Amino acid sequence: MDIEKLMADGDDGMEGQAFEFFGKGGTFKSLKNISEESMEAIYSIAHSLYQSSKYDESLKIFQFLCFYDHFNKKYFMGLGACLQVLKNFKGALEIFSLANVLDSDDPRPLVYIGDCHLALGDDEKAKHSYSTAIEWAGNNPEYLQEKQRAEGMLANFE
Repeated sequence: MDIEKLMADGDDGMEGQAFEFFGKGGTFKSLKNISEESMEAIYSIAHSLYQSSKYDESLKIFQFLCFYDHFNKKYFMGLGACLQVLKNFKGALEIFSLANVLDSDDPRPLVYIGDCHLALGDDEKAKHSYSTAIEWAGNNPEYLQEKQRAEGMLANFE
């Protein structure tokens, strides 16, 4: 999509074209012609900052990444992790829920959703999240670590 054409069409044309563009799965990343390699380089910086305990700085970069590519679960997982470590559990819960919607076959967001519910004092929702994560993980070796953690968290309630 050509941004100059959008601007030339005026507000009505821009609104309709933007609605169509985003409705068909468009992202700001593609609108601004940001390459996947550039996004991955930016992600690498955000991840490094997170690993260095520079959570506020990492948070801003993950917000940028989520804005420019709102279909990439990995970016939302990073943003949720930042919010969680900064003790913004409600915000983290919302972001992990978005990550869960982006890939409902992946149980990992559910483990973190459970952690957020637990931190917010909602044991029943935490238990449900951990149980669902275990169910979704099944016997998939890719999710073994998260499954074991969810099982351990559930055992703490007994």
